[in-house]
Amino acid sequence: MLSRVKSAALSGLDAHLVLVEVDARRGLPQEIIVGLPDAVIRESKSRIRSALKHSGFDYPLKSYVINLAPAELKKEGPLFDLPIAVGILQSTNQIPLDTESLFVGELSLDGQLRPVRGVLSICDMVLQKKAKRLFIPIQNMMEAQLISEVEIVPIKSLSDITAYYNGTYSLPECPEKYIKETQHALDFADVKGHSFAKRALEISAAGGHNILCVGPPGSGKTMLINRLPSILPELSLRNAIDVHKILSISKSVKGTLNQLSFIPPFRNPHHSISYAGMAGGGKVPMPGEISLAHHGVLFLDEFAEFPRHIIELLRQPIEDQKIGISRANYVVEFPTDFIFAAAMNPCPCGFYLDATERCQCHKAVIQRYWKKVSGPILDRIDLVIDVPRLKKGEYFKNHTFQVESSSMIKRRVLKARSFQKGRYKNDITNARLPISEIKKWCSINKESQNIIEKRGEKDHLSSRVFEKLLKVARTIADLEGSNKIETSHIMEAIHFRKVNFG
Repeated sequence: MLSRVKSAALSGLDAHLVLVEVDARRGLPQEIIVGLPDAVIRESKSRIRSALKHSGFDYPLKSYVINLAPAELKKEGPLFDLPIAVGILQSTNQIPLDTESLFVGELSLDGQLRPVRGVLSICDMVLQKKAKRLFIPIQNMMEAQLISEVEIVPIKSLSDITAYYNGTYSLPECPEKYIKETQHALDFADVKGHSFAKRALEISAAGGHNILCVGPPGSGKTMLINRLPSILPELSLRNAIDVHKILSISKSVKGTLNQLSFIPPFRNPHHSISYAGMAGGGKVPMPGEISLAHHGVLFLDEFAEFPRHIIELLRQPIEDQKIGISRANYVVEFPTDFIFAAAMNPCPCGFYLDATERCQCHKAVIQRYWKKVSGPILDRIDLVIDVPRLKKGEYFKNHTFQVESSSMIKRRVLKARSFQKGRYKNDITNARLPISEIKKWCSINKESQNIIEKRGEKDHLSSRVFEKLLKVARTIADLEGSNKIETSHIMEAIHFRKVNFG
């Protein structure tokens, strides 16, 4: 008898419908799996045989041919254990045929189900293909409930399949769908001074702008950028699900995936990271750090210490908000829409242009140091600022500083974001404003044009930098509640674009 069971294969963040066909006939006892299965699927034969027997089912000695269609799509991972087992049960008349349901899950030897990755992507695919219901391991239940339009049947073991078709199965109690995390551990109230840098980070958060902080060791660059997530808006439900999808398929992320966080992700890789660790890759393509930072912040501390090829790979992902990982016969795309933040010293010793310490580096050494950060990368950074060290004695003079907490700054950021949402009628920020829309929303007067043109001639700025200056000025205007970009906004935007360090 021939049975057909629906399942899913993961390719990057996308899930594809797979039809598991099982043909059971008389012949020499064997199991043949075809349709580009990987080693994990080929090994599933022994797991499935043991799981069926321990669950009280018969395993007739027949010749089983198992086809995973479409044949040209590579199938990977243990999530095909359950659909293959269901197909065998259907083909041997132990459970009724079911062409309206979709099955995913890994089996243990005793028939219990283990959780699988990528359930949210599979739920999205189920909606598109209009399958009636989805059978999943009970451990994935909370994660799957995030997409409420899908009928979920969570099961603990293979024996629950029989109970479902006999009408004796009862759904487990529905737990809370997600935990809404909103509290950030770090606060700008802990940072003394640096009002200029705090203002730059406020603009970065309000408009989604990339930022580079340059300063000597101990000036507070890392401390400041580590607090950037504390003033970012919480993720929308759709964005939080997008982030969760990436975490769900990533093997590098540990911990439970049953909690949905609304805090924007913050990734801070070490400068010894590999190319695949940053961009993503592997035999089975997995997201790298730039994708794990999607809808959040990617922070590269000691930026100039990263290898040149790691720095250069950021060019396209920052520009296009996506990265493609190519293999022999397919390409996997991962999203990379993040705020890029970096911190670096102005020279190898760290004290170039410092007011108190003398730099020990030769000018040629400083220029070679800055060449690691190429012009195209600097063009993609909206805010480039100098972060000097606090002067002697200033650290303990608390009364001389105006201390603002993250919550105070965040209120202004949220107000600016609300202006952008009302203006563009969607969730894009000023930093993501398309070129075609700049003229409409970032128009300036003649005086401001002259100021930008003079600055461009002096510092040889590219057209991309001109556009970024206008977008930063637009964000500054939003922070002040102004519909028009004034000359003062342009002047401040230029002030946050230092170019001559090396």
